[in-house]
Amino acid sequence: MSDCIIDNGYDFGCNTIGGVEEVYIGTFDGAVTYTLDADNIITALDANPNSVSVYKFEQDIEFAGLEQTFQGSRDNGSVHYETVVSTKFIDLDASLRNLILKLGKAPVFIVVKSNAGLYYLCGLESPGRASEGMASLGVAQGDMNGATLSFLFKSANGAYLMDETVLNTGVADPAKITVNPTT
Repeated sequence: MSDCIIDNGYDFGCNTIGGVEEVYIGTFDGAVTYTLDADNIITALDANPNSVSVYKFEQDIEFAGLEQTFQGSRDNGSVHYETVVSTKFIDLDASLRNLILKLGKAPVFIVVKSNAGLYYLCGLESPGRASEGMASLGVAQGDMNGATLSFLFKSANGAYLMDETVLNTGVADPAKITVNPTT
């Protein structure tokens, strides 16, 4: 019951910026454990003896999003969160088509960097899956030639904030998420 007690308020701060700057996607591994600080921010992980890796999926302005919805049922006495990460990819070629097929089948975790500079991890408690998508060549010359893909996560606590130092761009390290080169 201690998790249900309200022990602080909310101060209305300065305006911020919305949107997503970067998306990192990796294959979910249920054996990975995460360290959270007192504010429930991910500060470390333990994937020993393996390492955890992701691939960066570049997103243009207003291409990607993260939306989290509270789902509560008084009838069932349950609470959970549904988190959707939406992405957009331009230039529908063989490489993108094959990537979309893989992403559509894989259990994933996703790290999102917001335009405000904060990192969010989706998939700490359970994997996400591609939930909807569309590939299109368009009709008019000004239409998008590419694809959209959304990933759905369901969990008791939703997306977690993550300290940016947990994302590692160097050598594989069992205590960090390693960012692989895109090519």
